[in-house]
Amino acid sequence: MVFLTGDTHIPIDADKLDFPEQEQMTRDDYIIVLGDFGLLWHWDATFEHYLEWLKKKPYTLLWLDGNHENHEWIQSLPEAKWHGGSVHYVAENIIHLARGSIFEIEGKHFFVMGGALSIDRDFRAEGESWWEGEIPTMAEAQRGLKNIEAHHANGLKIDYVLTHTCPERLIKPTMSIPSGTKRAAG
Repeated sequence: MVFLTGDTHIPIDADKLDFPEQEQMTRDDYIIVLGDFGLLWHWDATFEHYLEWLKKKPYTLLWLDGNHENHEWIQSLPEAKWHGGSVHYVAENIIHLARGSIFEIEGKHFFVMGGALSIDRDFRAEGESWWEGEIPTMAEAQRGLKNIEAHHANGLKIDYVLTHTCPERLIKPTMSIPSGTKRAAG
């Protein structure tokens, strides 16, 4: 079983990761946080508490990065392969899905492109509440395109695209957001 959520901003909305259905779940079931997970922010008592809390969950927690993440910390983790794509392990059941990767989960193929622009960057402090690396690089985009092309060349299709946000040109017509409207950062 796969569940999706977003913006847990641990500890702010960590309760999204605690729900009745989890009692029936195993490590072969997945919760995917679509950015702004927030666990890797600062190595402090909050991190240690929520790390231990999440390690005890019966499911596997997958997450892709949003803009409100400590991107330096994420990139400092060793990269590994998991279900066909690149990941960073925080714990055995807490796994960051790397940008531009494709994962096979329960027979479906998920393309992942995390990251986003912080529209509240002016109110944040670099290295404390905002980190370089929030926007996907050209190399990450090229890796994603290369992976998609290889995937299609093998006769496979992408079933789902997982991202924290999408281009503004797609948001406005789809969500009827008037031009110039300010939105809260994700």
